[in-house]
Amino acid sequence: MKTSSKGKKKKKKISMKEAFEKVKVINSKNNKGRKQKGFRDVWWKYPVFIARVVRDTRPLSYIILFSILAGFLCLYLVRDSFLDSIKKEEKFDFVEGSVGAISSLNPIFLTQNPIDKSIHELVFERFIEIDKEGDPSPGIASSWDISDDFLTYTFDIEDDHFWQDGEPLIIDDVIFTFDSAIKLAEKYNTDSVGVPLVGMEVEKVDNNTIKFVLENTNAIFFEAVSIYIVPKHRLESVSLSDLRFDIFTKYPLGSGPYKVVKSEPNIVMLEASLYYQFPISIPEFTYRIYDDLDSLEIAFRNEELDAISGVDSGGMSFVEEYSNYNVLEASLEKRTKMIFFNNRRDSLSDIDIRQALNYITNKQSLLEGSGIPGEVALGVLPPSSWAFNSEAEQYSYSPEIAEGLFENMEYIKNEKNGYYEGEDNKILSFTLSYLKNESNDRLVNVLKELWNDEGIILNLDPLTYAQITQEIISTRNFEMLLYEVETTVDPDQYNLWHSLKRDYPDLNLSGYEFNRVDILLEEARTEQSKKIRKEDYILFQKYLMNDAPVIFIYHPQYKYVVPADLIGPELENITFPENRFRNIYEWNS
Repeated sequence: MKTSSKGKKKKKKISMKEAFEKVKVINSKNNKGRKQKGFRDVWWKYPVFIARVVRDTRPLSYIILFSILAGFLCLYLVRDSFLDSIKKEEKFDFVEGSVGAISSLNPIFLTQNPIDKSIHELVFERFIEIDKEGDPSPGIASSWDISDDFLTYTFDIEDDHFWQDGEPLIIDDVIFTFDSAIKLAEKYNTDSVGVPLVGMEVEKVDNNTIKFVLENTNAIFFEAVSIYIVPKHRLESVSLSDLRFDIFTKYPLGSGPYKVVKSEPNIVMLEASLYYQFPISIPEFTYRIYDDLDSLEIAFRNEELDAISGVDSGGMSFVEEYSNYNVLEASLEKRTKMIFFNNRRDSLSDIDIRQALNYITNKQSLLEGSGIPGEVALGVLPPSSWAFNSEAEQYSYSPEIAEGLFENMEYIKNEKNGYYEGEDNKILSFTLSYLKNESNDRLVNVLKELWNDEGIILNLDPLTYAQITQEIISTRNFEMLLYEVETTVDPDQYNLWHSLKRDYPDLNLSGYEFNRVDILLEEARTEQSKKIRKEDYILFQKYLMNDAPVIFIYHPQYKYVVPADLIGPELENITFPENRFRNIYEWNS
């Protein structure tokens, strides 16, 4: 059957108004002869009504509908919760910030840099651990035996440690690490962790056992071997002379909880190792390094950081504005900020001048004036040490005693200008070199004012980290040097004060020498009897404090700012700042 085209009508587009009129007419027709419907009847049929309007007003109705949906979508996207979730996906799981610089991430080299040490703790594992009391505990080595004469130590290692590339950590890695460290110290005169191990023989007994044979007994042996182990298969092809310059110093490979995936001067990014022996709750860890405290504060306020480490309270008051963070604190008694007098210089070679400068230094006022939290250092060892000598001179503030000592050196205070002057009417002055940073700047400027009030001019010589390490420490070219040193848990301080340690790379920065002190330090570190060792250290402190080669200023207060809901971090049992990461695999929120 054919259909004629004449019967077809072209569909006419109607307006929204005409559609409503049409619906109204249809409803009117349908309602004829029926009982009038109430509001409830109309309300229950609103979907049919809306669908008819949308259908008859296409495409205008579609434009309106999609515009409404787009509006709701925009409102959702700008909600805080949505933006927060986007931010969380973009940033690493845990970001810590600190002021300072990186020197080397290869733990075979000695460092006083807390940032280096923090990253070492995240990337590597120690041969053995040392607790707060100085006692050894298992690390890579699980057990050990000591010979009756204290000259042979035998260690066993377990086979459950793996490098971050999946290779097993074996006894050959341990042998390689100790051999390399000792050779660097002995043959290349390098400041490696092998310095206290020189003279020891390291032998492989079997695939799980290593033996150390000592020439003499060593009371600090366990601390000496508590070093991070490095992989032989990664470094054996690198000559020892080139080891410091190898890419390993930027991209180390360890057996610890985290692997370095990006390393730049201002940022180190790490990922949880797939081969670590414990599951890790924080899969990614970023360590950001800032040049100054202002930059760190800006990053914290912009929510770029989850934690702040190593910042003194004088510059971190802004944290108090945030109730969702906790500030953990610990006194670092094994770190001491001191002013080294260069005993090699004529200006500081006389004991009277060194003692006088100690007596005019009001340490408590210095800390309070600079806003630096810390515990005033009383001497070579802290009062908590079992070898502390409370009767050794502590140089309490006494300008009267200082004046008498200055007069012995023929420096008389000029009543008109208030300064000490020599026979040539030249004002007594000194130059203090120091690492320029926020904390040190405050400290030295307050010290300058305090000494100025006492009649001494102090000239300040601010330096970069590279200048301090490469120019000042390596050449001993300074008059006075503000420097922070870290000592062992054991009271042994052979490396700081023995005359054989006067030259680089050792740390007798003052150039101090006294044969009686040398003998006491030698005897104390080779003696096993704690009673005899204490007697030696009592005398050592008496002689050293009397000679006053330095001004012991304070033990720093370490602060760690972390989110209040973060479970795991604690500073109660730490000795050094990097110890905060010992249980990082347990951290969770």
